[in-house]
Amino acid sequence: MNAFTHQLEGARRFTARAGWIALVAVFAVTGCGKSHADVSGSVSYHGRPVVYGTVSVIGADQMTYYGHIQPDGTFTVPRVPVGPARVGVYSPDPYYELPVPQSVKLQMEQARKESGVEPPPKPPKGQWFKIPQKYADPLTSGLTADIVSPTTPLELKLD
Repeated sequence: MNAFTHQLEGARRFTARAGWIALVAVFAVTGCGKSHADVSGSVSYHGRPVVYGTVSVIGADQMTYYGHIQPDGTFTVPRVPVGPARVGVYSPDPYYELPVPQSVKLQMEQARKESGVEPPPKPPKGQWFKIPQKYADPLTSGLTADIVSPTTPLELKLD
C-alpha cells in the first residue's frame, strides 16, 4: 500500500466515523420518540369558558404556535415541540371592528381568502367577556406547560 492509498483509506474511515458521530448526535438531541405533540384542552376564567380568541404556545424551540379558541372554550395547538413551554391566552372583543376604510377591509378579506386560513368562529353575542391583558403574552402570563408526546392535555384555569 503506497502513501496515497494509505491516506485515502484513512480519510474514508474518518468520514465514516464522523458520519456515525453526527447520526448519534442527532438522535441524542432529538430523541428516538416523537418530537412534537398536539396540545389540546380548554381555557376558562373564574370558572367560565373563554369563548373566543387564541392560545399561543412558545415551544422548546422558542417558536410560537397558535390555536383558535372555540365557542365552548376548547382549543388545539398542533405540532408543538416536546419540552417546556410558555402559554398565552388572547381574547379580543370578537365584535369590535377596526375603523378602517371599506377599501382596506376588502383588501384584508381578499388576502384572507387567498391564504385559505379561516377566521375563528365568533361566539353568540353576549357570551364573550373580557379577560385581563396580562394573559395575552406567553412571556409574561405566568402560564407554563410541559409538552409531552403524542398529545398533551392542557386545562388553563385563569384567575
